[in-house]
Amino acid sequence: MLVGSIFSNALSGLHASQTALGVISQNVANANTPGYVRAQTNFTPQVVAGGGAGVEVESITRAADRFLAAAQRVAGAANGAAGVRAELLDRTQLLFGDPNGTQTLFSRVDDIYTSLQSAALSPLSSVVRRSAIGALQDTFSELSRVAQSIEDLRLEADQRVSESVARADGLLQRIADLNGEVALTKKSGGDSSGAENARDLLIDEVSTLIDVRTTPHADGVVELRTNSGGLLVGTTASRLAYTQNATTYGPPGAIIINQGLPTEGQFGSMLSGGLIKGLMQVRDVDLPGIADSVGALAGALADELNRAHATNVADPPASHLVGRNTGLLAADALNFTGQTVIGIVDSNGALTRRMTVDFDAGTITTENPADTRNFTQTVGGFTTTLNAVLQLAPAQGAATFANGVMTLDGSGGIVLGEVDGDPSARAGRGFAHFFGLNDIIRSDKPIFTAAGVSATDAHGLAGGGAVTFRVTDAAGRVVLDRNVTVTGATWADFIAQMNSTTNGFGQYGVASLNSDGAISIAPGAGYSITATSDTTQRGATTLGVTDLFGLSRSSLAALPHDLAVDERIVASPYLLAFGKPDLTAGVGARIAESGDARGAQALIDTRNTQRSFPGTGALSAQTTSLDAYTSRLAGEAARLADNAAKSEAGATAVLSAATERRTQTEGVSLDEELVRMTQFQQSYAAASRLIQAAQEMLDTLLAI
Repeated sequence: MLVGSIFSNALSGLHASQTALGVISQNVANANTPGYVRAQTNFTPQVVAGGGAGVEVESITRAADRFLAAAQRVAGAANGAAGVRAELLDRTQLLFGDPNGTQTLFSRVDDIYTSLQSAALSPLSSVVRRSAIGALQDTFSELSRVAQSIEDLRLEADQRVSESVARADGLLQRIADLNGEVALTKKSGGDSSGAENARDLLIDEVSTLIDVRTTPHADGVVELRTNSGGLLVGTTASRLAYTQNATTYGPPGAIIINQGLPTEGQFGSMLSGGLIKGLMQVRDVDLPGIADSVGALAGALADELNRAHATNVADPPASHLVGRNTGLLAADALNFTGQTVIGIVDSNGALTRRMTVDFDAGTITTENPADTRNFTQTVGGFTTTLNAVLQLAPAQGAATFANGVMTLDGSGGIVLGEVDGDPSARAGRGFAHFFGLNDIIRSDKPIFTAAGVSATDAHGLAGGGAVTFRVTDAAGRVVLDRNVTVTGATWADFIAQMNSTTNGFGQYGVASLNSDGAISIAPGAGYSITATSDTTQRGATTLGVTDLFGLSRSSLAALPHDLAVDERIVASPYLLAFGKPDLTAGVGARIAESGDARGAQALIDTRNTQRSFPGTGALSAQTTSLDAYTSRLAGEAARLADNAAKSEAGATAVLSAATERRTQTEGVSLDEELVRMTQFQQSYAAASRLIQAAQEMLDTLLAI
């Protein structure tokens, strides 16, 4: 071997060892740097004329494993979704409190019936009455608080969606910038490992927000897509935008990708994991389902208490009864069947006039004086006849109906009852109950959605009004926003407009009128339909279609805010009716007894009354008692939180394992780096000695 060749080999060895030591020192220095991927020096032998000519550094590469990185990112997306869902559902469960506690929503419901049991034992005690009223106020106040807190959590989730979308958009832009830097560096033959490390760190971060997959290209560019295929980053980045709808109980906004461009689309449906997906799941499914269940409980509790209280009698009997806003007009069909009884009593509770209303026959039969009057089968026609009967000499009261509200006045007390075997009914509710004449719990809007209308009834909606319906698919994508305008004269006409494929949502679902006079919407498979705005109104009632039939999200979820104990009962506790009148007794007989507690027992019995509850997302449709539904709601809130916590624990374990495997492959081991450093130090020293030996050989040759 020529002395020159020895020098060449030794110098290449020095250079290779020096380069390797530089890489090792960089690894050691970045051992604790987040996202740093260990660099490694790749060597290749130099060959000249078929013979060895030393060593050269072929490349410096990162010890990156794209498959382990992909596994970690998938786990990160799952953990991001599970973590935020567990957090928010745990906070939701805390709103209900410990089911065994004494200051929880469920204990407050118990307090109502405990106080009513005391009232049944001492119905004349003002202290007991105020205790019962206080328990009612506390319970409905707590229902309102829980409903508002759930909505606050939903709005918080929506705000976090907005923040996370903005954060993801910024990360995508930075990844695209680094793609360009990596491609340019590689093209010029430089070391792009620093830019690649920075890019991978950003991809890891964005994968916690959005489920992503990467595809590397030969030029160094990494293509980023959602797992469903939506392109996020190539040579340029897609833009993400979200406009938050901060309206309480309003529909959420849509995440838009590439807004204003030909590739514009709804981004939410492209997601299958990540923090944003978890927030959307909680915001759009979990919390609304729980809120609807709370609303269903509040509405059912109020409705059953009102049902029992409707035919109770106060002590002394009330002389002024104001009904609820039914949303009905005077021209509306009465649509009652059966019979009801209205009585007027004196200050001693003795019956002075009895009026038996036969809705099937269309007559009101009066005793004292004896008289029978026919009425037309409209709300206004009936009210006019009832008023005339009350005005018979000697006049003992008046009946009016205005703005959807019926009012009865009596010269003495007014008592209401039903005829055994043939009770009055409209939409499954008796006369006093339907009109809310003796309600214990009041609301400005209907507590129940069974309006009792028929298809041929006039809808009574003012012209120019419209209901906006939104159709979304299973992925949460908004498929249609359609204004259904008031048309025709009857409810059948309006429902036909809703079912129109051109003017309504007919291609996505079917609206129909139930036997109890409620409009229901059956969406097609994979779709949901809800009203998002309503400008319709029935006469001067202030109520529109969505108020009457509960077609918007707020109809049920926001119901607890509208419920409160009648202010007249709060002001005068003895209007809390604990008695039951005997309207079968003759005129002159005492039908309202002081100290009667049968009405209090009727209120207590509402706890175990079987009734139908709607499916709410959190709970399926069911027929059960208030007591059982309350227990199931408590259990469902706990189950959702527990399942979410378990999902988070599982996702965290998978992420930890994936991170550890990736770190073992890509991370820096100080022990291994120190071993390599020793090896290359020895290699460097050997090359140095080789140069020294060659120099000595050259000196000897020159001395000859």
